[in-house]
Amino acid sequence: MSSFGSAGGALKAAAAIQALVTNSGDNPAFQVRIGMHSGDVVQSDGDFFGSVVNKAARIAAIAEPGSILVSDIVRGMAGDIDELTFTHMPPAELQGIQGKHQAFKLEFGDAAPC
Repeated sequence: MSSFGSAGGALKAAAAIQALVTNSGDNPAFQVRIGMHSGDVVQSDGDFFGSVVNKAARIAAIAEPGSILVSDIVRGMAGDIDELTFTHMPPAELQGIQGKHQAFKLEFGDAAPC
């Protein structure tokens, strides 16, 4: 888990992580799922807790291996950063969180954004 001061910084870091893992050439292939959400968190002893952390974990759980999914809040906070492209995903149920939730897939390609 990581915490960032800005949505743009978090998205660029996630894309860089996925690009590095995807292009590592390791055998067997290693894949990660990244889920992101934003909001107020509870911090204690260098760790983060709360509904924001839970929702980010649930978003990661529905992500395909090797992908980055973000909540609608993170997508909105990213605004129109030129090097970031998102794909609208169908609303999804998240385990333990009532209702359907909108997620967006961050398209990072073979290289991380600058």
